Amino acid sequence: MSEPRAAAPDAAARERALEPGTSFIVQAPAGSGKTTLLTQRYLALLARVARPEAVLAITFTNKAAAEMRERVQDAFARAAAGTPPKDLADAVTLRQAAAVLAHGQRLGWSLAEQPAQLRIQTIDALNHWLAARLPVLSRAGVGLSVETRPAELYALAAERTLAALDDGGPLAAAVATVLEHADNDSERVRDQLLRMLASRERWLRLIVRSAGEAGGGSLRATLEAALGEQISAVLAVAAVALAESGPARLVALASAAAGRLPAADDDQSALAAAPPWPWPQGIAMLPAWRALARLLLTGDGRWRKAVNVQNGFPKEAKEDKAEFTAGLAALATDAALRRALDALRSLPAPRYPDAEWRVLEALHELLLGAAARLQQVFAERGRVDFVAVSRAALDALGTPDEPTDLTIALDERIEHILVDEFQDTSAPQVALIERLTSGWQPGDGRTLFLVGDPMQSIYGFREANVSLFLEIRAAGLGALRPAALALEANFRSRPALVEWFNASFAAVLPPVEDLARGAVCHVGSQPTRAPLAGPAVHLEMLPDASPAEEAARVVAIVARELDAAPAARIVVLGRGRPQLTPVATLLRARGIGHQGVDLVPLAERLAVRDLIALTRALTHRADRIAWLALLRAPWCGLGLEALSTLIGDAPTLTVWEALGDDLRLERLPPAARARARALREV
Repeated sequence: MSEPRAAAPDAAARERALEPGTSFIVQAPAGSGKTTLLTQRYLALLARVARPEAVLAITFTNKAAAEMRERVQDAFARAAAGTPPKDLADAVTLRQAAAVLAHGQRLGWSLAEQPAQLRIQTIDALNHWLAARLPVLSRAGVGLSVETRPAELYALAAERTLAALDDGGPLAAAVATVLEHADNDSERVRDQLLRMLASRERWLRLIVRSAGEAGGGSLRATLEAALGEQISAVLAVAAVALAESGPARLVALASAAAGRLPAADDDQSALAAAPPWPWPQGIAMLPAWRALARLLLTGDGRWRKAVNVQNGFPKEAKEDKAEFTAGLAALATDAALRRALDALRSLPAPRYPDAEWRVLEALHELLLGAAARLQQVFAERGRVDFVAVSRAALDALGTPDEPTDLTIALDERIEHILVDEFQDTSAPQVALIERLTSGWQPGDGRTLFLVGDPMQSIYGFREANVSLFLEIRAAGLGALRPAALALEANFRSRPALVEWFNASFAAVLPPVEDLARGAVCHVGSQPTRAPLAGPAVHLEMLPDASPAEEAARVVAIVARELDAAPAARIVVLGRGRPQLTPVATLLRARGIGHQGVDLVPLAERLAVRDLIALTRALTHRADRIAWLALLRAPWCGLGLEALSTLIGDAPTLTVWEALGDDLRLERLPPAARARARALREV
């Protein structure tokens, strides 16, 4: 029997999210039942379309796609069997599944027998499907064979790029400049090029666009303008934070202090000549801001506690010193201002020095050349990577102003799109969705459903940009203006834990959203589960412990908790495999059963090693080690003594030949002999 839970505090939002004619963007915090809502929306739409393929659900991992497909099929099976619902949400799911089955029966869908009609797939799979529709237009070559481990292709392209140094062509000068900058360490430049090619979805569209929009000398102006915008945004954040602290007198004292010091650098001079607060906005005030931050903060980014003559406060400025010190003390708890000032201290100059620009321009040419050579490698080898498939998919769809025939055809076939984990979308992925919906208009019956949680964005390394979620929520996507919904219920955690999450993350995340920086504020959750006695969280810090000591302490805590509750399920999380492997070793040593997730690399798992041995043995009958491993594997299971008896006295005899020798097999014990003969006859 399931645990009774309080009614969802956001029931109205969940009900509205199922309106089939409206587009939505839903913020769904952890534990809010996002997948359930997504499944319910998918079912609600299926019951209203003429073809199952008209509803497209996009996820970001194979696991998520498989989970959603499994939920949909399970709902069909339970609805067909008349299974009682588990709770109120399950009752909604089963009711919708029954409606889909009845609708499909009228139209002859046979979803139970032909589940492949359900369009639930990853965005990579969608890209591949789109690019393959128009292989010539998408420039992807024939077949679109995807290389899942393309490092060799990247390396070949990087080597060809550096080889341009000897060609005397237009790229040679750029290669020479970059190598000179890297002290002629060609291996290092090669490795950096390889890594850049692997992550080109993060930069290629930007440098191609900058090359197209700005030719020759204007490229520098374009990039410096973009740099200036970023600097101005950081200064604006600092200005807001400083204004909230009543800074007029403090800034005046800082300017006076800078004026009392001998001219040391441009920053100090700028602060001494700065106008009264509030300062003008823009990058022109960057030097004064840097000097102010240097005066207010210590070298490690903490608030300065005292000032002296070296900071511009000699004995004759005793009153200014006392007032300034009091002002510093008043700022001691202002974490937002301290972070803002610390951030601007590391800002670069808004203009590139000529020497730096020469290298940057060469890098720009080098990256474009490397990307072009990678395309050549793809064409020669007949293989591409997922980034190429993504770009090919966009090419296959054309542009919103010039759609291709494929876009027009899909415009008629796809009526609804649902996107899971939308906070982890990148700009190319959003562009794909925008092109798929380019002909849609509000109220035409076609809808877009985006669900995610900006607080859980984790794919920045794949160019995921949480600002895209915020921008679309504020301004829409193309002609569509999805209505914004927010879920509040937490069905996963106990009340004390939810309260701890709310308090902790509210202190970590900024109080307001910042689209320019992709900063999201905390949105609290409300618990629905019954409370438990005892504290929800206990922190135990081991700042100076070695990895072995840390692992021992973790295992001791696990053992203590299991002694108190033997049936408890305990999860141990770590930053990576190196931190968790010692824990797993100690758990095994203490006889505590456990399951490790991704602790052992795939190639080192016993089943995979046995399969590798089998492959090697079948492809080379003289591979003695592979054949011995084959006989030791679970499907034969000969012990070391049996192996020695079979072939130990014949170092030149192959294992395959020994298996075919009945006299040698007769030496083995009966059970081992039977297994060896069975393997020989397979």
